[in-house]
Amino acid sequence: MKFILQVIAIFILAYIAELFLPWYSLAIAAFIMGYLLKSKANFLAGFLAIGLLWFTKAWVIDVNASADLAQKVALIFPVKEKIWLMLATAFIGALVGGFATLTGSLLKTEKKRVYY
Repeated sequence: MKFILQVIAIFILAYIAELFLPWYSLAIAAFIMGYLLKSKANFLAGFLAIGLLWFTKAWVIDVNASADLAQKVALIFPVKEKIWLMLATAFIGALVGGFATLTGSLLKTEKKRVYY
């Protein structure tokens, strides 16, 4: 349950941060949520949240664009379809989000219990 909460929190905070700040603000949002909400799969939470966010944003921009810019950019690269370009974009963002969340979670140390 904490994993799902962490994914949703990262998604929402990164979306709000990207409305006002540059693209790398998603790393700050993922770092903060990794620090505050520590789950057992921190890297996966950040990876999924930011990957889903960037794929969704790329798809919405492509749907709302008046020209088929994504298809033209995909032809420049060695991919033929724009879906591969969107997936590559989402993968790069997902890696940034995953590592930022993992870094934030590792910064917070747990108190170790000493048993005598």
